[in-house]
Order: sequence, then structure tokens, then C-alpha cells
Amino acid sequence: MSAAGILFIALFFLLLGGIIAAVLWQRRLLREAKGIERGLKMVPMLIHLPPSSEDTDVGGRDVRDVTDETISKAQVLYDIIASTASKGFKSKFYGQRHITFEIVASKGVVRYYVAVPVALAPVVKQAVISAYPASRLEEVAEHNVFSPVGKLHGTIGGELVLKEDYVHPIATFSETKRDTMQSLLNALSSLENEDGAGIQILLRPASDDWAKRSHDEVASKRKNKGKSSGGILPSPKGALSVLWKAPEASEVKPEDKQLTSLEQSQLDAIEEKTRHSAYEVLVRVVASSNTSQRSQTILNTIVATFALFDAPGKTVLVLT
Repeated sequence: MSAAGILFIALFFLLLGGIIAAVLWQRRLLREAKGIERGLKMVPMLIHLPPSSEDTDVGGRDVRDVTDETISKAQVLYDIIASTASKGFKSKFYGQRHITFEIVASKGVVRYYVAVPVALAPVVKQAVISAYPASRLEEVAEHNVFSPVGKLHGTIGGELVLKEDYVHPIATFSETKRDTMQSLLNALSSLENEDGAGIQILLRPASDDWAKRSHDEVASKRKNKGKSSGGILPSPKGALSVLWKAPEASEVKPEDKQLTSLEQSQLDAIEEKTRHSAYEVLVRVVASSNTSQRSQTILNTIVATFALFDAPGKTVLVLT
């Protein structure tokens, strides 16, 4: 091929790469603008929940059975919300509409909020009432957790992210046997009147690709188990011996093909995760008080409760 032909091909691929980069950049700008527009069209609602009573809720039953029943109610809520996922080019280009759940502690009171798009407000209301029939939702004004004394220097926050890939699940109640929500409420209830804190959970239905990737991850780990990675050069004597020796098939022992109990439990957990509705989730934590030291203490206390979702072989939530 002539030099002119090579130059033409190089320029073609350079131009193509530039067009693709420009399209992706434009898509990012449009998605950010769409996200701001959607955020302005959210309806904040206060969730009223009746106070729990150990006499009526627990009775003679095991506390873990009661917690399992409570978790099953939440699964109903998330399954209904997952059904709001829209399909088509627009949803793939801009992404699914998100819903926000918030736990806010301010002036010594802990409240639950949900912010939803106007179009999804009836569906979310029905989902909450279906899961918790005694609950009631009320449209309210935006709440404020920031200290008027500490202002900006007394406010601190961050986002919780997964330490490993999203195909790996976090620890669930069936594994920890602990009520993580109660630990979180205990951390929030310890706040004083001048303190404020909020936990914001933004979620939207995930695409079906995540389940396929999870199954591919499991299949890959099981297939590659017991195979040598290669890449180790033989010694000079061994290299010369291959000239007159017949090639020998590398023997893989049956026990080398078997997964350890920990590896098997990790793969089972990944497969179990694909049986439930999936969401793209962003968790934010903010704390505000009169001083930055007090705000840092509140933030550390809240983040420490998320360590309950950690377990051997599970992914971990870390603050960024």
C-alpha cells in the first residue's frame, strides 16, 4: 500500500474517533441537562408511618421472623417501582427516571421522605401503601438539615460507593441476621437539636444487561477454575528437551477443578442477586452542625453503620 493510502486510512480513523468522541460528549451534556430538568420536576412527600409496637408486631414470634416479614414488604415496594421502567430510544439515551428516598434527622426528629417525578407520583404512592398499608404520604415543602450557625464550614458529606464490581452483592439480612436499619436509626437518634443529618438514596431501574453480565461472570469463574495461567518460561534444559520429547498433555487434577466453599458461596450470592429487581443506586450522606468537628463525628457514626453490610466475600460500601 502506498504512503498516500496509509495516510488516508489514518485520517479516516482519526476523523471517525473524533466524531464518536463528540457524540459521546454531546450525549453526556444532554443527559446532565435532562437530569437537572427532571430534578426540578420532583415532588417531595413525607411518609407517615405508625409507631411500631413490640406487643403487636412481635408477640410470641422470633424477632428475626418479624424482620424477614418487614423485608418482604420492602421487596413488594421495590418490585412495583421496578415496573415503572420505560423502554425505547429515549430512555436508553437519557436513562431511566430516578426516585429518591431520604432519611432525615433534624431538631431531634427522624423523618422519612420520598421525592418522585410528577408522572410517577401515583405509582409510588400505591407502591408504598401496598407494602405498608398503615402508611400515609403527604406532599410537603423542601426540608432543610443545614445548621444556621455552622453554615458551610459546619457541613460535610460524601457518597458511598462499592469497593468491588457491582455484580458482587452486599451482605443481606439472611446472612448478617442483624437489623441494619435499627442501627442506622440509633445513630440518627443520638443527634442533638442543633445537629442535622440526611441519608439520600437515589435509585432507578437498571437495564437487563447487568443480569447477563453477572451470569457471564459466574460462568467464566467456573470455567477457568483449575486452568494454569501460563506465561512461565521453561528452563534452558527443558527448552532443549522439547526438540526430541513428545508433547505431554498437562494433567489437571479433579480437586483443582473444584471451587472452594468460599468461592462457591460468592458465585451463589451473585446468582441469587439476579433473581431480584435491580437498580442503579447512589447513596449520599450529609451532616451539619455548629462546628466542623461535630459534623465529622456525626458523619463517621452514620458511615460506620454501613459496615454492617460487609461480610467475608462480599463487596463493601466506602465513603468518597
